[in-house]
Amino acid sequence: MSLRSSLLRRRANDGRDNMRTGDDDRRFHRPQPGFSTTIRQLLSSRSRRSDLRRWGEFAELPLPDLLSPSTPTGPDRAHLLDLLDLAFLGRASAGETDSALDDLAIDPGQWEPAHFAHDLFLGELVRQVFTLEIRGVGIPGHRRFLERVLANPPADIDHIRYRQTIVAELEREPELVRSTEELALGIFELLSLLRASRDDARLEPVRFRLDVLQAFRRLVLLMSEGFADAESGLNRLHSVGAAIRESRAFGRLEALLDHHEAMAHLDLEVVIGADGRLRHLEIRKAVEGRRNPFFRRPIRRWWDRIRISYNRYRLGADELVDRLVMDVYQGVAPAMVRTIQTLCHLEVYLAARSMAAESRSRGLDVCLPEIENNAQLEFEALFNPLLLAITTSPVASDLSLDLTAPVTLVTGPNSGGKTRLLQAVGIAQVLGQSGLYAPCRTARIPVVAGLFASIVAIDTADQAEGRLGTEMVRLRTLFENVPRHSLVLLDELCSGTNPSEAVEIVELVIRMLQRIEPNACVTTHFLGFAQTVQTAPIVDSLRFLQAEVDPVDGATYRFLPGVASTSLAVGTAHRLGVTFEDLERKLERREHRDRAASENETK
Repeated sequence: MSLRSSLLRRRANDGRDNMRTGDDDRRFHRPQPGFSTTIRQLLSSRSRRSDLRRWGEFAELPLPDLLSPSTPTGPDRAHLLDLLDLAFLGRASAGETDSALDDLAIDPGQWEPAHFAHDLFLGELVRQVFTLEIRGVGIPGHRRFLERVLANPPADIDHIRYRQTIVAELEREPELVRSTEELALGIFELLSLLRASRDDARLEPVRFRLDVLQAFRRLVLLMSEGFADAESGLNRLHSVGAAIRESRAFGRLEALLDHHEAMAHLDLEVVIGADGRLRHLEIRKAVEGRRNPFFRRPIRRWWDRIRISYNRYRLGADELVDRLVMDVYQGVAPAMVRTIQTLCHLEVYLAARSMAAESRSRGLDVCLPEIENNAQLEFEALFNPLLLAITTSPVASDLSLDLTAPVTLVTGPNSGGKTRLLQAVGIAQVLGQSGLYAPCRTARIPVVAGLFASIVAIDTADQAEGRLGTEMVRLRTLFENVPRHSLVLLDELCSGTNPSEAVEIVELVIRMLQRIEPNACVTTHFLGFAQTVQTAPIVDSLRFLQAEVDPVDGATYRFLPGVASTSLAVGTAHRLGVTFEDLERKLERREHRDRAASENETK
């Protein structure tokens, strides 16, 4: 038995209201080329989008927010609903829905991303380290959304700890991890199915839409059952899933799918011969799904056809089924939007777990740091997670920044790890204050009011002021806009200018930093200046760290109290092959190649 032969529209009057308003409108009953009746039905409902009737019984259904203790309904749902409608009709591109998900609203943070995101390479961190693979299926993920989450950490401890409880529960409950991965993969596959509606014109419309509804049903059942025992914010998935499951709209969806999947139960007697051919087939018993609200007895099906004909509807069986499916879809579409939105939140935690797994595979520990408002910044076995994208394992270092000495001056050899250290500190603060794993064995971090980093200094063709001018503009921004008690990371200030003038600027910056009481870490290669201020401090409190140097192997990428005695510039040049002997050999080989090439040309 086919769905086409059994499913007819019950409410003829409703159809009359939607399909015709007068005799002049009867021409629209015959679909125009390339413009289906289903689309016309959808467009007729656009006038109701401005009010809550479009959302029906799901008007108050919250987004199961896994990033915030609050449960906002969010401003994104109307736009996403429009895109979902178009995708359901096979008219939306793949990029439109993903772009809308990337732009989902998040709780605004107090930090200014322009002050640190570029220097900490947050984009590279998300693309290369926070990768997603679930059961062998690679998920591209909504990277822009994750980058926005990392660039806007919460400012209160309760918010941070809300996220930490989710991370911790996933760490200790493998069943929850499996449910989370299954839900994320299910939503991803639903979105892939919606994309296919546009990419593959061969898809049969009704079959495709029933597949979408079936996929959504599986997600709702998973949400309501797979997270029932969760104690963290993951329990919100259960609450929202249970609310959807108990709704009238979802009940109609289940009835439609059940009727489609099991219109009747047949007890068959089959006889097959030795040649494999069918000899006999007898239906001994047939039980139709008469209790299903979509069931119609044969006489009722004919009556519906007569009534449709009497009312001059020009609808075929396919269109009747399509309208029924659309009616069911429109009832559950708001709940489907809320479910799809959840994917971005799930990706945050799954990507964090991916970073943790990759770190542990390299012999490096990660942790959920202790969060305190006035905590001293302390890291044990801190490493730079950006280095996980390369084959060489990062070297871990211990580090603490004393609040009684708000500025720490770091000295050491070239290629000694000072820049990577600053990046590691900044990324650890970002991840820790975001409620996720920090790249270290243990950590205590304060909730800082802001983060400012000046680490990457690259001359570009469109740079109006040059390297020094750009640095000065950033320093002006630091003192004009960065709030008090922020984390400030400054790398090799004024390294591209005259040393005597540069030292004067560095001294001025250190003096002014004391005024905003930051947790500040400043690296410098001006060793004479550092040694001078160590014996005669220019401010009341100033802490000194140096990159450790091994007499044989050179830089160890570990940090000790004090001021470095050498930059090891000559040693670095030797290690990289920049000596008189090395360069002389290179020039001799070059001259030999040039002579050989010249002789060949003369021949």
